[in-house]
Parts: sequence; structure tokens; C-alpha cells
Amino acid sequence: MVSKESEQGIVTTSNNAQSEAYAGVRHPPHPPDASPVVIWLRRYRRYLPIPLVLLTLLWLQPTVPFGSPLLDTVSDIFGVAICALGQWLRMWAWGSNASVGKWGVRDRGPYQLMRHPLYAGNFLIVAGLVIVFHNPWAYPLLLLPFAYLYHSITTMEEQRLRRRFSNDYQEYRKDAVPRFLPALGNLQAAFATTRPFGWGLAWRKEYESCCGWFAGVMLLQVYEGVVARGWTANWQYSIRWFIALGIIGLLALVLRIRKQTTPRSSTH
Repeated sequence: MVSKESEQGIVTTSNNAQSEAYAGVRHPPHPPDASPVVIWLRRYRRYLPIPLVLLTLLWLQPTVPFGSPLLDTVSDIFGVAICALGQWLRMWAWGSNASVGKWGVRDRGPYQLMRHPLYAGNFLIVAGLVIVFHNPWAYPLLLLPFAYLYHSITTMEEQRLRRRFSNDYQEYRKDAVPRFLPALGNLQAAFATTRPFGWGLAWRKEYESCCGWFAGVMLLQVYEGVVARGWTANWQYSIRWFIALGIIGLLALVLRIRKQTTPRSSTH
């Protein structure tokens, strides 16, 4: 089973081994100096958040900032905005580099600002959901492990990129683009290299993410209401969120079926 592409187009498989390709050439699955822990983290990076999130939800409860419903609403709006910013960053990364394909060095759009906009977008989405949840303990419990995870696997991926793309990657790195924090001085270059923008590719890659964090926000609203009012008293609010969740789920299913039945370009 093939996993989603990482930053810069490396593809991995999970059938007891990993493989990478560049210009049709097979290479060893990882550099020899990568630690087993980092290799394991990268291999299972999509599944590691699940037990962490479940632990957080079981151990902690959402809170109202300083007991103020107004501040709770403001923090919810801010959290959703952070999620949207992370999602936009991810779509920008895919769409602006649609012409690069899987095996080239991505250096367009947000890659002019940072070396790993996909992981940065993930982190922003997680941070936004934590803000919506708004339990002080959730910030270190979730954000610190994610920060360590992304720092570790991007270090490993950059070792691979130096080996696989050699001169092309060194040419990209010579401008000292930061790993995660945006180089705002490069905004003009980032916007200048955004077009042509591959809307189709960006949406194919990111519709599941969009539906996922929207559903997460809705479930957190239900959870918060049940904690504050009880299941019965909150039902009139919960049913609205459940209807919205059903719509999101149906939309995700339709898009998935369409994605599976729509021919795709071999370069994407």
C-alpha cells in the first residue's frame, strides 16, 4: 500500500520495506545514519496521533476560557481560523507545484517561505483544534509530541533529499529557506511562483483533510456542550452538529468515489 507523498515527492510503501524513486531509479529505503526510532516514527506518522488524541479526549475535558462564553466563542473562531490557515498552506503547496510532478524538487509557492509547508500546515491544523478544545493541558500533551515528530522526520527526509536530488536540492537550499518558520521576506517570490496553480491536484490531495478537521471541530462542539449541559439538555444543539457531520461525511464519500473513478494524469 502506497502512502501519501511526503514533502518534495518521496513515496514510501509499507509492505515490510520502503522504496524511493527518482527518474525511475530505485534506491535504498533510508540513509544508513537514520536512527531506528526516526524511521519508525516516519513510517507510522499517520497513525501515531490517533492514540494521543484518544488519550487527550479521555483524560481531559474542554473548558470555557475564564468561564466566559464570549471568550469561548472568540477562541473557537480563532482556532478554526488557524485550522483554515494550515489547510490553505497545504493546498498552496500542492497546487503551486502541480507542474513539478512526484520526482522533482518542489521550490515554488510556499516552498519559497519554508522547506516543509505540508508538515507546517499539519501542525497549524492540530494547533487550531487544540485551541477549540481549549484545555491548558492539551497544549503540551499534543503540540510538543507533534513538534518532535515533524522535526525528526523532516531531518531524516532532508538527508534523503541531499542524497537523491543532490545538486537540485543544494541549489534550493542555498537561499537558506527556513525549515518551518516562514521567511516573510520571500513572500513576493512565493506569490510569483504560485501560478499556474493546479486546483484539481490541490483538491484531490486535500479534500479528506478539509473534511477531517471540519468534522473534528463539530465533534469538539458536541463534546463541550455535553460536558457543560449534559447529554439530554444539549441534544437540541448536538442534533444540529450531527446533521452537519452527516453532510460532511456524505460529501467526503462522494468525493472519494469521484476521485477513484476519475482518470488522473500520470505525472500527478
